[in-house]
Amino acid sequence: MLQKLPTELLCVVMKYLTFDDLDELYKIQILEPIVRHHLLRHYRFHYQVSSLLRLFESSLKRKREKKQSSLRYNDSNNDNDTNDRREDIANQLLELICHAVEKYPKYEHRTKFSDLLGILESTVIKRILTHNNNNIPQEAEDDYALLCLDIRYKYLHSPSIRVLHDPKYRRRSTKYPLAPFLPREYTWVWRRQCANAADFLHANSKKRILTTKTRVMLSNEDKNRRKERLRFARFFGQLFKVTSLYLESNLDGTFEECVREALVTGDVESLLVMCEAAERPVDVMSMCMMVNMAAEQLWTYLETFDDWLATDPTPEQRARMAQNEQAQQQQQLNGQEELPPPEWLLPDRYKITDDTKLRLTVINRMKKGIHGFMK
Repeated sequence: MLQKLPTELLCVVMKYLTFDDLDELYKIQILEPIVRHHLLRHYRFHYQVSSLLRLFESSLKRKREKKQSSLRYNDSNNDNDTNDRREDIANQLLELICHAVEKYPKYEHRTKFSDLLGILESTVIKRILTHNNNNIPQEAEDDYALLCLDIRYKYLHSPSIRVLHDPKYRRRSTKYPLAPFLPREYTWVWRRQCANAADFLHANSKKRILTTKTRVMLSNEDKNRRKERLRFARFFGQLFKVTSLYLESNLDGTFEECVREALVTGDVESLLVMCEAAERPVDVMSMCMMVNMAAEQLWTYLETFDDWLATDPTPEQRARMAQNEQAQQQQQLNGQEELPPPEWLLPDRYKITDDTKLRLTVINRMKKGIHGFMK
């Protein structure tokens, strides 16, 4: 239908479309020239990043096709060519960001660099999570993880690039490091995937009362979601590779946070895939103990905090307490219900069910084989 519109009217329609919508239109051959012109005018950086990632994916397809012939003739050049191609794409992506940032005044460099890096990180994760996209080869998450690590390594070992992002990077604390593709940028995806797994476990108990046709539909949907979860978990786990001591403490903290999230929601399968990809050992007892210790530390802190407020509150705390009292009184006058406590204060956020512990233990030992059950 869109291809039948006059060019002028099509350009008006495209002004109201997002880049993701335009990217889908770009796949229609008859619309490709018009859409490309619009993308280069309004979404140049998005378009350039997507074009480079498509080149990267096409190289992955060629690698898959050559794999069999390489095994037959014992050709070792295939892997070397792939590594060179990946490093070249990583360099080009960083150069895109740097060239775009250099056009702005120095006081805008950090903000602009962060914005463009965020676009790159979000574009990569969208392509990984598109499990029904036939253009992306199977197991591309491994190659994408290596690409992200190459970009991070190049960034960390290039002072000229780092100074564009943070002029004071040499004095930056290792507690809050700046680098591309840190796992903390994708923790929101991990939480969402864990929540989806929890919904799947909850829905599984209701499937017995569904009709056969509905069960088939649900099972197909569940298969797609499971494939997406495991694909992301494998990619996500590889980002925990310590490419610099500058990142080590931050990576460890994020990893523990993700382990707690998976244990509390019961997403054992994704947790094991992430640990395997991150090359981290799976110790069920210590993982569960870590969640219990986090709960104890929180409750101890809250009790101590209550004592501080009762004995010697600061002026800021007094002002905040007065504001909270006024807000509660206003809610009572308006007949509004009190807001629920934040999620991190709920006791269920620090409970691991016996079923989760059992599944984690059994699946982990099954992966290890018969020796795992003999322990």
